[in-house]
Amino acid sequence: MRADARRNYDKLLDVADDAFDEYGADASLEEIARRAGVSIATLYRHFPERQNLLEAVFLRIADSLRDEAVTLLEAADPFEAFIAWLHSHLESGACGRGLAASVMSAKLQEGTDVNTSCHQMKQAGAELLARAQAAGQVRQGIDLGDLLLVVHGIVLVNEQVPTTADRPQRMLAVVVDGLRC
Repeated sequence: MRADARRNYDKLLDVADDAFDEYGADASLEEIARRAGVSIATLYRHFPERQNLLEAVFLRIADSLRDEAVTLLEAADPFEAFIAWLHSHLESGACGRGLAASVMSAKLQEGTDVNTSCHQMKQAGAELLARAQAAGQVRQGIDLGDLLLVVHGIVLVNEQVPTTADRPQRMLAVVVDGLRC
């Protein structure tokens, strides 16, 4: 990809990420292109369908969570590292209302980039969980997949009902208290 095309691509992803945070997964593509300083044709050249843009934004989030988990494996306190990652998961899930639901079929379809990225992210998170369990800080028998569904449930509930900015964190705190040994 040419350097200018790469800049446009990255700018579109940055702007789309912000727009999905602000307006949800149905944010105007024309507005995204305008804010990115490119034509709608440029947006469609990079992302022929809305779904392509949604998945590209989601991939950046999942890859970021994977990278954060890998970094947190070096943290001194395994419990705090795992909980920090769960909080990041909550915050990233709260971004882009409807984004996770919009890419659900790609997440479940073997061989897609989204499925592969989610699998890698979960593997890294599972290592964080195993480390905290080995240190005796998190109860045994906790399934990461179940825990991530609870975190996603917190996100979905707070998308649907009037809430305060701190409610998702308070809800996660209840979950975290249940993880401790």
